[in-house]
Amino acid sequence: MADATIILAGGVGTRLWPASLRESPKQLLRIGGGPSLIQRAITLGLAATPTGPIVIVTNRDHVGAIEEDATELEVDAPGLAERMVYLPEPVGRNTAPAIALGIIYLRSILPADAQVLVLTADHVIGPPDQFASDASAACELAASGDLVCFGITPDRPETGYGYIRAGVPRGRGFRVDAFTEKPDLPTAEEYLSQGGYYWNAGIFCFSIGGFLTELDKHAPEIAAAFMDSDDAVGTEETPAGSQTADPDRLATLYAGLPKISIDYALMEKSEHVAVVPATFSWNDVGSWDEVARVTAEEPGADRAVVIEVEAHGNHVDSDLPVAICGVSDVHVVVRNGKVLVCRRGSSQLVKQVVETAESADMPDLL
Repeated sequence: MADATIILAGGVGTRLWPASLRESPKQLLRIGGGPSLIQRAITLGLAATPTGPIVIVTNRDHVGAIEEDATELEVDAPGLAERMVYLPEPVGRNTAPAIALGIIYLRSILPADAQVLVLTADHVIGPPDQFASDASAACELAASGDLVCFGITPDRPETGYGYIRAGVPRGRGFRVDAFTEKPDLPTAEEYLSQGGYYWNAGIFCFSIGGFLTELDKHAPEIAAAFMDSDDAVGTEETPAGSQTADPDRLATLYAGLPKISIDYALMEKSEHVAVVPATFSWNDVGSWDEVARVTAEEPGADRAVVIEVEAHGNHVDSDLPVAICGVSDVHVVVRNGKVLVCRRGSSQLVKQVVETAESADMPDLL
């Protein structure tokens, strides 16, 4: 089992506009009803970390809403509030600085050989006990100094994910031979037929010391900024009994940090990377196409009130009744007083809606 879990919850989720907005980001969404995405992530963290801290790294403006959502989680976890720690980023700098922030905090309370699990609050994963079993396998590899990622066995030629090429066996996983970028369709089809390739799930496990050693080697500008910053992440108790840090104390630190993912900064450069093939179910709900896939597979998912006439293959996510006539294979999303109509398979374009609205100064759309 892991000694601590870091949950990355700093994204805005522009691809899930208009359900996800800057003041109510996607980690608070309840995909198909049921728990929110952040509640799902906390549940996974508790399964893999039965007694240690659960550290949530998020934007400073979202701490209150996320903490309130966490207090509504119905789980059998005595003392959960005291185990929750919120680290408010003053500005987003992608996943490498966010993980480094969480690790530096944990370094102040845990030994260097403590095993840390890192997950994000925008995945749908289950069941928790299967996830915990795979996390234990990752911890075994991390104990030897490896940086461990989780691989998802592809079931289709997907061009929207990065891939991991597995090498020689190592424990319950493999040594990583290479990371590859999002492929074109022929390459993705080749990976699927060839085997030995996994989707990169964006979930990691490593020891505190192992991470910091490799970070200092491959991303020294980030390591140097954090190594002497224990005082910048000192925490104080919230009214709910959790811990939080003062974002103003982090502002100077973050001002000079590069904006870079953990994959580019560290995982693709280190010679000590392993992959554990996941046995749990996984879906990166990063687009409306993926949301449609998840809600179709989840029994009991909330359904919008929809009437279709000479229409089929549509996905509707709406807080108002919707009628669709003579149109097929589209997403219709009505949330927060805004409407999105998008052909299924093209939902990656939704991010451009937000970018256009921002550049054209159209606040009614944001």
